[in-house]
Amino acid sequence: MDAMAESRRKISSWVLDCLPLFLLPLLCLLLYLPALRHDFVMDDATLVVGNPYIKSWRYLPQMLSEDAWNVWERHNYWRPIFSISLALDYSLWGLNPLGFHLTNVLLHALNTVLLYSLSKKLLNTGAVFASLLFALHPIQAHAVNVISIRGDLLAALFVLLCLKTFLSNRSVLCASLLILALLSKETSVTLPAILLFAGLLVKTENLELKKSLLLTFISLGTYLVARLSLGFSFSLPPSIFSYEAYFPARFLLVFKVLLLYFLALFNLFEMPHPFWSVEVPTSLNDPYVIGGMSSLGLLIWAIWKGVKRAPVLAFGLVWFLIYFLPISNLKELNQPMAEHWLYLPMIGLSLAFGAALNTLWIRLSDAHLFRACITAGVTVLLIVGALVVREKTKIYQDDETFLLAAIRANPRIAKLHSMVGSIYLAKQDITKAKEFYAKALALDPNDFLANYRTGFLLQQGSQHEEARIYLERVVRSNPSRLSEILTVAHAWEMLGDKQKALLYYRKALDLNSELVRIQHKVAGLESELQ
Repeated sequence: MDAMAESRRKISSWVLDCLPLFLLPLLCLLLYLPALRHDFVMDDATLVVGNPYIKSWRYLPQMLSEDAWNVWERHNYWRPIFSISLALDYSLWGLNPLGFHLTNVLLHALNTVLLYSLSKKLLNTGAVFASLLFALHPIQAHAVNVISIRGDLLAALFVLLCLKTFLSNRSVLCASLLILALLSKETSVTLPAILLFAGLLVKTENLELKKSLLLTFISLGTYLVARLSLGFSFSLPPSIFSYEAYFPARFLLVFKVLLLYFLALFNLFEMPHPFWSVEVPTSLNDPYVIGGMSSLGLLIWAIWKGVKRAPVLAFGLVWFLIYFLPISNLKELNQPMAEHWLYLPMIGLSLAFGAALNTLWIRLSDAHLFRACITAGVTVLLIVGALVVREKTKIYQDDETFLLAAIRANPRIAKLHSMVGSIYLAKQDITKAKEFYAKALALDPNDFLANYRTGFLLQQGSQHEEARIYLERVVRSNPSRLSEILTVAHAWEMLGDKQKALLYYRKALDLNSELVRIQHKVAGLESELQ
């Protein structure tokens, strides 16, 4: 009887350990099922729909060595694993967005399972809650729903595998996975520091550990040499939320965004921020700066206290801080904050969350009522998070709903209104297009896109004098990006100055000589001007 009871106990234990490996990915699939009906959103149009490089494997050398945005402009996004994943999707699905969204959801599900497996190795009871927080938190919705930022999902996959092999003393595989993480997203340059702390806080020191650490730093060095040799820096292209700030202001901004990220994480009903505008602080008296400094102090104190008493909790918080560094604004970014930038830091916070619950569970071993209350509270929290994710996912169904959500979060950003106007213009809804262009110009009379589109519409309606007012604002700009240069060229055409139009079309070809349509335009203008 004792042998049979022992056998039943082992089977029960095995089932309880393995059941989450089945239920967690199923939960992720069910949670993000609506995403499979969504269209491509925003940058997906360029990186997927209009990207010829992912549509033929003869471009594999370009995918391995060129910018992920090589179809348009150089942006310093050397992410060959990301580009190859898009090519694989295209091979299977063509341009059916369902397949691309399915890959994103499956990657998120796989990352959740890997986090559970890692947590189970480090924790006991808290492993399930750590992985559930990672899977269900609403802040993850942006990374899962948008194809063009899949790099975060891929980097997380290889980061988790890398840490798993590191803890298993498989040094060569660990170093190889680090390279794959780096080729998925640049922020993985911080991973060797994570592994170093993993060795200090989680594992005992041994020879294989030293070998793994040495190989990972060699791999990082190799990656940096290759990246710089190919001409890639770590600067990001400008965006509609780009800012200019000297180091003292950026230093204050670090603390402000830290607090804002924490507020967004703890407030499950935080308004979705597909884009996130933040005013750069100018004084230490800014309450957000003070709050951010206090938050950082609490984190450091918790890490210090947890090193001996709760090493996994300390490790999770260290993970968060290390992965926060690249997005902290210490180096100027192309926008102050972004929801999907938290995907990798959330791994550390989820581990810390699971470790905290595990510690509480042990300390309350005799207080069954308190255990039940904690379990119920966390369960309610996770259910609410899942419901918010379902609602939040709706904003990613197409460009219109995406940008209207962005305007709700950032109502004073003129460029967002002009982008929505362009969506309605593409739908031939001229009335609504003009309405949003007018809103953009009310916020910023010099808005580049709104002036161009308004001038274009007036020109099309034969209102040439009215159109001239807006088009002259466009040509007074000093464009640097390819899309802006082409816009100025067309504006000069509409104003009747073909010589200046030709000048700007030639500038565009200097940036990208493979634009066949612009080659024809230059040839035609040259012929007319002879």
